[in-house]
Amino acid sequence: MRAIRIYLALVGASVRSQLRYRLSLSLNAVGYFLIFWSEFLAIWILFDRFGTLAGWTMREVLVCYGLAHLSYACAEFFARGFEFVAMLAREGDYDRLLLRPAGTLVQLAGYEFSLMKLGRVLQAGIVMGWALAGQADRLTLGGIAMLAWAFLGGLALFVGAYALQGAAGMKALQNIEAFNILTNGGPEMAQFPMSIYPPPLRAAFTFLVPLAGVVYYPALAFLRRPEALPPLLGWLTPAGGFAFLALALGAFKLAERGYVSTGS
Repeated sequence: MRAIRIYLALVGASVRSQLRYRLSLSLNAVGYFLIFWSEFLAIWILFDRFGTLAGWTMREVLVCYGLAHLSYACAEFFARGFEFVAMLAREGDYDRLLLRPAGTLVQLAGYEFSLMKLGRVLQAGIVMGWALAGQADRLTLGGIAMLAWAFLGGLALFVGAYALQGAAGMKALQNIEAFNILTNGGPEMAQFPMSIYPPPLRAAFTFLVPLAGVVYYPALAFLRRPEALPPLLGWLTPAGGFAFLALALGAFKLAERGYVSTGS
């Protein structure tokens, strides 16, 4: 409970500071909302030209799109602070986080909380809602539970990806661009069915980074696609996101134990 109170206090302070410049906040949120419609437009053009993609209809693909982008957009709220770890460590400001009477994970979760990210959450939610409107017969209690469970697994996975980025940044004292493959690039890849990718890439994003486990396989189960896994396995795959998060947080705490102040 104490950690939650601290987190809410940090978020509240960040929100109040942003609300002092409401016009700027509104313009940024609207811009963030609109920019991601260009990705949706690209998908719409693709299906308008070819009709289907590896046997998937547009609404079916947009279930994957919605799961991937909605879980990532929400992860930005809780994990954006990890992007600043390299800068904080390089400038000696990470010492302040270590000296405060609160866990560093809680502080990072509330660090630079950005309201403009709501624009992306809203955009992904609208797309997801439109996709599900064409799958009304799938919206049973079990189907809704499957989507919710997959969303939570995706949220855990992307928070873990940010945590790994923070761990690497603490050691390198700069952000490693390769991690953008998991953070910014993760939703872009997961928004399409994994069946379109070559086998080595599918294996990597199933067993190393379980993107397929939190988006593709749950989507197969929800849509009742013929290539869906057996029901039990379909329910188990989103747990890979939580396993990835646990390993990522362990790596972050290990990096933190080896942290050496710059002395700034």
